[in-house]
Amino acid sequence: MRPRVKLCGMTRVEDVCAAVAAGADYVGFVLVESSRRRVMPSALGELVTAAAPARAVCVIADEPLAVARGLAAAHPSVILQLHGRESAEYARALAGDGVDVWKAVALSDDDDLSRCADFPAVRLVVDAAQGGSGRLCDWRLAAALALRRPVLLAGGIGPGNAVAAWRATGAWGLDIASGVEDAPGIKSVQKINELMAALRSLDKEQ
Repeated sequence: MRPRVKLCGMTRVEDVCAAVAAGADYVGFVLVESSRRRVMPSALGELVTAAAPARAVCVIADEPLAVARGLAAAHPSVILQLHGRESAEYARALAGDGVDVWKAVALSDDDDLSRCADFPAVRLVVDAAQGGSGRLCDWRLAAALALRRPVLLAGGIGPGNAVAAWRATGAWGLDIASGVEDAPGIKSVQKINELMAALRSLDKEQ
C-alpha cells in the first residue's frame, strides 16, 4: 500500500485540481510571509474549495494563537501545520478547539528525536532544517521516529526518489513541494503524474 501524499506549496487553482485528479490525499498552502510559495489569506478560500475531496493543510509559522484560531474558524476543514517554534501548549490549545494539528520538526541527532517524539500533534512532518529548501532530511532519524509514531517525510522528494524515500523510512506519508515544481509555487502536471504513478506501483507489490 502506498504512503499518503501531501503536495504542498500550491498557489494556483489549476495546480490544486491537477493534484486532486492525480490522487493526492492532502494539498498544502503556505501562509508564511517569507515563503516563495506564500498564499495570501484572501485567496485561500478558493484554493481550499478546489482541494476537495483531498484535505487542505495550511502551513503557518510562529503566528499568535489568536491568528491561528481565526484561520481555523474561517476554514474549519483545514489541518494546521505548524512550521515554527510553536510550543506543545500552543498545539494543545488548537487541538482543544477541535483543530487537527501537524507539526514540522527537524532532526539533527538522537536528542532531537527524543525531544520531538511526544509533541502533541496528529502527525509530525520530518523536514530539513530549512523547510521548502528542497534539501533531504536525515532519513535514518526519520525512520527511527516513524517506528514510534506516524510521520510524513519531507525535503527533496520527487518522482525519482519517492519510492526509495518511503522504503528507507517507512513513513506514513510523503510531503512534497519542490519535487513537482517548474518554479516555486508553480507545479508541473507531468511531475505530479509521474510521482503518483511511481507510488501507485507500490500497490502492485502487495
